[in-house]
Amino acid sequence: MEQAQKRGLARLMLRWPDRRAVLREKYGQDIRLAELCEAYEAAWEAAAYWAKSPSVVGRERAEEYNALASATEQDILERIS
Repeated sequence: MEQAQKRGLARLMLRWPDRRAVLREKYGQDIRLAELCEAYEAAWEAAAYWAKSPSVVGRERAEEYNALASATEQDILERIS
């Protein structure tokens, strides 16, 4: 699970390069932030998986996971503010 947390953190640092320093700092201090990074990574992995599906259900699931990733981003922003 720690690898998923690190991948989520890396994804966030690519998304928000201006927040890299605070993300690194708080990631090491805040277990909840690490858990949110893991949830963020899981949501993006699921969205990518479902986006490859040609079915209507696949597109719907991809949208749901994209929305979940966006909501997780908001939680992370609150956490690092």
